[in-house]
Amino acid sequence: MSVLKLHTNESSPRTVVVIAGVIRRINNKWQLINDQGHAPIGLKANITEPTTSSIQVNFEKSYAQVLTCSITADETYARRGFVFGGSCGLDKVIIYHSRAGEATLNTDLNILGSNIWIHVMMYE
Repeated sequence: MSVLKLHTNESSPRTVVVIAGVIRRINNKWQLINDQGHAPIGLKANITEPTTSSIQVNFEKSYAQVLTCSITADETYARRGFVFGGSCGLDKVIIYHSRAGEATLNTDLNILGSNIWIHVMMYE
């Protein structure tokens, strides 16, 4: 397991963990990108689709509290008007997506080379 840990400077110091990575839909299946240009940290590779319009990415472990969660479209998705948002739990993030205010289907995201960027910070 690979994680980046930061320590707070508070009177009761806590550990902040950064979880991040890039996912891409290839042949109707989501993949965590791990190559020369991309390196995931703290994410499991088994990405699922709980519904036809959501994507679930699991963390390598469960955490105490969510600090922040950001799900971002790359330039290809952004040019096509896709917007992404995450519902972050202690051990996973569920990603929802839409275009022009209407929910889209996971199959609408089959755009060659397009990425979804994930960045989460948690208290350990």
